[in-house]
Amino acid sequence: MTIAEIIKQLSNHVDGELPSQSLIAASEQREELIPILLNYLETIANQGDDLVENQRVDLVFFAFYLLAQFRHQQALPVMLRIVSASPSTVNRLLGFVVSESLPRILASVMIGEENSSCDIDIEPLQQLIENRGVHPRVRFSALTCLTILSVHGYLSRERLFAYFQRLFTELEQEGNAVWDGLVHNCIIAGFSELEASVTQAIEDQLLSDSFVGRERLGILLLAHPGEIQFPPYERSDLIDDCVAELQGWASFSKSEPVEKPVAPVAEIQKVARPWPAKEQQSPEHLPRSLLPTPARNKQAPVVRENPKVGRNDPCPCGSGRKYKKCCGQ
Repeated sequence: MTIAEIIKQLSNHVDGELPSQSLIAASEQREELIPILLNYLETIANQGDDLVENQRVDLVFFAFYLLAQFRHQQALPVMLRIVSASPSTVNRLLGFVVSESLPRILASVMIGEENSSCDIDIEPLQQLIENRGVHPRVRFSALTCLTILSVHGYLSRERLFAYFQRLFTELEQEGNAVWDGLVHNCIIAGFSELEASVTQAIEDQLLSDSFVGRERLGILLLAHPGEIQFPPYERSDLIDDCVAELQGWASFSKSEPVEKPVAPVAEIQKVARPWPAKEQQSPEHLPRSLLPTPARNKQAPVVRENPKVGRNDPCPCGSGRKYKKCCGQ
């Protein structure tokens, strides 16, 4: 397959079909393909929020995954420019990637192929996290990217802790997803030392309404103190194989009805890109580990109409037998 054929197929996503052969061919011709993908992303980044309404941008989705698989560190600046666009533009370009894989994509690119340093430069991510104009869910994902870098040994726990601690005093004091992301990653990282700061954030109503209460929060923060532990449903591995990554997505499978999920928050999730198989939630909502147990419907207390019958009492049916040997069996 030629480079032109690869680009053409990846630029025209067809619902229900994963372009596996194109992705495999792209991997085999990575050296020739990388500059083409970078130039394309630069063009998209330069357009910013001025994208033509009917312009096909499918290649952005696949370019992010391929460059992450290639561990191409030079892709980081242009990726950060793209995810720094307005929320509506980011949603149009990447859709569910923002909540599904962006932390792992950014971590894969930052680590690169031969990076053995434990002192990786995180300033670009810090600028993204602290930029109030960036999509809140992108900022959430950038925080998770830092935790992934730490779990893989490229960012010390001490540096991660110091940065998270500083954010509690330096982030804007208004509720949005970045606060949910900060607390979520404090729990993943086992930063029980920050319980007071997290409690204050809850008292200041900086987290989403569905967030856990203090009691549940204490349990989560103390579940694995001093140890990074991702919940089982949230991946922290790097991107190694685009085909393996995407073949389970509903939009690439003909075995499931090709029906796009309805996003509950239109401003955050205007899905124009492929979508995963699992049920989606608004990117503003917290991961499931942080959600409280759903409240049961309140019912009026049951009032006993007849006296309680003991198991050895005569059965009220009049049989003459003990209750436990009759209706109480």
